Amino acid sequence: MLIRFAFWKLEIKRALQRVPQLFAGVVVLMFLAGTTALFASRALYGEQAAGRIPVAVVLPEEELLAKKALSMIASLDSVKSMCDFVYQDRETALEMLKAGEVYAVMEVPEGLVQGIMDGSNVPVRIYFPENAGIESRIFQELTDAGAGILGAAQAGIYAGDQLCAAYGLESQIPLLEQDLNRIFLSYSLPREDYFRHIQVDATGDLGTAGFYGASAYILILLLCAVPVSGYLLPYRPVLERKLGMAGMGPLTQVLARTGGLGILMMAATGQIVLMMAAGMAAPGELGDIFFSLKAGIGDSFSKAGVWDSLTDKLLLAVTVTAVCFAVAAVVVLAYRLAGSLLGGIMLLFLLATVQHFLAGGFLPLVFLPASVKGLAQVLPSGILMDAVGMALTAHWDGMVFGRLGLLAAGAVGTAALWQAGGERR
Repeated sequence: MLIRFAFWKLEIKRALQRVPQLFAGVVVLMFLAGTTALFASRALYGEQAAGRIPVAVVLPEEELLAKKALSMIASLDSVKSMCDFVYQDRETALEMLKAGEVYAVMEVPEGLVQGIMDGSNVPVRIYFPENAGIESRIFQELTDAGAGILGAAQAGIYAGDQLCAAYGLESQIPLLEQDLNRIFLSYSLPREDYFRHIQVDATGDLGTAGFYGASAYILILLLCAVPVSGYLLPYRPVLERKLGMAGMGPLTQVLARTGGLGILMMAATGQIVLMMAAGMAAPGELGDIFFSLKAGIGDSFSKAGVWDSLTDKLLLAVTVTAVCFAVAAVVVLAYRLAGSLLGGIMLLFLLATVQHFLAGGFLPLVFLPASVKGLAQVLPSGILMDAVGMALTAHWDGMVFGRLGLLAAGAVGTAALWQAGGERR
């Protein structure tokens, strides 16, 4: 037991010797991550979600009925609140679209209204720019929704006509169509009454800058191991055998290395907090970057309250410590699998970037394909970011703690098994 204690003490001492390299790396990574978080936040939302949507409408000559129908649609609150219709000829409208003056061109064919009434359904052609922005996409969703409503109404009318014909009630078809038209119009025209206004945030309970701050924190912890890579190199085979003979097998060695690196991660966390406090007091762009992070995290506090109780403060400390040691376990595993300095750096960089992206670290999960979203529940960055988000919002969840513990235990166990297999080889 005494020799094991001495071994752990020496490992911690070796780790603390790497503090200067660690701090230098964190300074660079912190500035890059803060800058990235600021610009990513602006790119995600900008000043507003979307502006008004100007749309050029091309009508056939002397098509008064179609213009009246479009005027009625444009007067609806759901359309009027977002779209501005501008009537132009076809050539002018396409030039405006190319110049970026409008976000879409809607070309109405002749006999549109008559086609809806008799079932011929002459399509309306809509032109979008090549690099459609969010405004064009919103208008596309509006037109798709309108087409869906119209298609459902026509399907109901056609089904009613066929039912009357099947029972020999052809004389009742005009009355049926009149009633159905009235019913469908009563559903579609006041459709804004069916919706509640709910503000949706792509980053969940965290504010936007707070989300990117949590993401940057995890990314910094993963990458700050690069400056201390010398500490993470495997022991020499002779030393590993000697340690094994002394009763300190692969599991003990991996735990000691994880503990030493975990202490370095705790030191890096303290440095990050101090740099944020100093950055918020700095003038100019640097102060704006760190103040943006502070404001975003503050937004998340306002939803749950700052850690009001002693229990919250203790759980915060436990969560941060667990995150640091879980990151350390993942990093130790990466270097154990690589087996060399260069291989460990490359594997850690791939691990910290590719899986961080797949876990929603660079783009929130709502913007990623559905097939990717499930991976976030098992990827290291997804688990770690959930834990940091839980700590920031004080929404404590036993499942998050459980997943964090499984991540650390799985990484330590896999690294120990890999080392044991290498010794047998």
